[in-house]
Amino acid sequence: MILCCGEAVVDMLPVPADQNAPTYQAVTGGAAVNTAIALARLDQQVGFFGGLSRDHFGSLLARTMARESVSTTHACMSDAPTTLAFAHLNDGVASYSFYDSQSAGRAVSPAQLPILDGVDALVLGGISLIHRPAAGAFEALMQIAGPERLTVLDINIRPTLIDDEDAYRKRLDRMIAMADIVKLSDEDIDWLRPDPPEQLLAGRASLVLHTHGDQGATVYSRHGSQHLPASPVSVVDTVGAGDTFVAGLLASLARDGLLHPQRLATATRAPIMRATAYGMRAATFSVTRAGANPPTTMELQ
Repeated sequence: MILCCGEAVVDMLPVPADQNAPTYQAVTGGAAVNTAIALARLDQQVGFFGGLSRDHFGSLLARTMARESVSTTHACMSDAPTTLAFAHLNDGVASYSFYDSQSAGRAVSPAQLPILDGVDALVLGGISLIHRPAAGAFEALMQIAGPERLTVLDINIRPTLIDDEDAYRKRLDRMIAMADIVKLSDEDIDWLRPDPPEQLLAGRASLVLHTHGDQGATVYSRHGSQHLPASPVSVVDTVGAGDTFVAGLLASLARDGLLHPQRLATATRAPIMRATAYGMRAATFSVTRAGANPPTTMELQ
């Protein structure tokens, strides 16, 4: 199983209406939920670990994950509210205003860490790494994953939510040092560090993915670096594109038997490039329709 760890969010997507009275559609979101659903649609066994509210929006998230065959056995149920993210689209590119204070996602504690029997890989990242106690819980989970489980860190910086920049930077540095795969966007690198992404390979990481939006992605491994351009498409919006990229990458690695730290570290160039290309193809497909709506295996054939 691949366990997606982090926030369960409801995205409020703008819909055409009177500009004097904005209208929004509530859809499931959050990095962990988006990635989990994308993996399930690519025929992977997947679960969700994170805070899940008992409120109306939490019920929407739970129903959606159940319908998509995402296990919520490890979810931490809470009476705290669901995080809401109001999306703002500029030529299809999404930015967000978050309502996250005292949310179910923030309330996850180290005492609620799941037993990892049957878990092959962990995916972490997003806004869940910003605030304690949840941020401490996810860092602790990464620590107990051990050398036999693949750990994936999708950094996904949200500067407007960061209230203790020094603590957040130090936490990310510690978690990057424990990750087998690190994925960063242009925006992440601009905020996080001036160092070249390939320097992350000096730690545990054997694969670093630097995404450039509609300009494609660059992959770094022991085989060097290679840039893959994106296919030109008509973009509806970019909601969930990065999460879908990670899911496609992992689904391809899983099919090649590489969801393991040592096997990935010694993999040849071919399956790494195949996985990166598949992730890009999945992400490219997702931006052609509204919201976080990733493709199925059949749609990518």
